[in-house]
Amino acid sequence: MSSDKEKEELIAYLDGELPDESASLVEKSLVDDAAVRSDVEQLTKTFDLLDLLPPAKASDGFAEKTLTAIRTQQSVPHTKVTEKPSPVEKKQPNVYRYAIAWGIRVGAFLGLMFAATAGFNGAFKQSSKPIDELLTEFPVIQRLDEYQEIGDVEFLKTLSESGLFDERDKAPQD
Repeated sequence: MSSDKEKEELIAYLDGELPDESASLVEKSLVDDAAVRSDVEQLTKTFDLLDLLPPAKASDGFAEKTLTAIRTQQSVPHTKVTEKPSPVEKKQPNVYRYAIAWGIRVGAFLGLMFAATAGFNGAFKQSSKPIDELLTEFPVIQRLDEYQEIGDVEFLKTLSESGLFDERDKAPQD
């Protein structure tokens, strides 16, 4: 895939969020470009793996711990009791909540991506083993018809002992 914009467009296409004109362009590129088809296949597998993951849950005491931490920060005594807090100090608890919420989201996202990547790699390695064996034996498979015409190993031994091919082996060397 050449750019993040194209990747976003493929994701929107898979989600059914593209307008008809853009969707038809993506479909045309799917027909014409094997790399795009491969990208769509990988995205589909990733989405399928993400659907298998259990939903992320915060711990039972998470909300209580967070609120306690915010209250503790608010109750720190100021040097001057009669001084009113500045607008920046009033906004700090909201900033902390916002930062904590985003931290949880980022952590959950990274955890999901790790689990999806591990699952995808495990599934890919398992499914590629038969293909790897076939590729190892590919030269034999290519000449299988010729090997089947030979019959058995005794014929090859007899042919080797006959000396018929010895002249080719003893070709003059320069």
